[in-house]
Amino acid sequence: MKRKTTLCTLLLMLTLSMTGCGKDEQLETYKEDMTAFYEVIQEKSDAIDMIDTTSETAVDELLGYLDDINTEFTALGEMKVPKQFASIESLADDAASYMNEANRLYHEAYANGSYDDSVGEAARQNYERAMKRISYIADIFHGEIPDDANVTVITEGEDDAPAETEPDT
Repeated sequence: MKRKTTLCTLLLMLTLSMTGCGKDEQLETYKEDMTAFYEVIQEKSDAIDMIDTTSETAVDELLGYLDDINTEFTALGEMKVPKQFASIESLADDAASYMNEANRLYHEAYANGSYDDSVGEAARQNYERAMKRISYIADIFHGEIPDDANVTVITEGEDDAPAETEPDT
């Protein structure tokens, strides 16, 4: 998880640093917001990795960081996406939805002082789906098509429909 987030952050920052001329204020704001998003996600992911699992506060720390991550994903889903990245909007919305469900399920899995494996597994799957979409977004920012057999790419056609990248899962 940490390696994927780090890679996504590096790819996004590299892409953002290579663009700059011909300022489009909405685009620049969006890039800044996305950079901030990735930085916070990386910070929270690092914090999760540093939790002492033997600590009495480990579960509370984990759930707190997941709440913070969920807040960031919710903001991501609400960002106004410039036309240059129109294909990202549905991915961001999906990522926010999956992270919200993951967060809800993690809280449920740890409820009542015990851990429910089946609910925890459902939470993990939703978390992974959210992070996969973040990886797709980073690929698109980098100008690449996400490398996944479950991704369908619809390119701009004769009817001038916007290009879209939609994951099948």
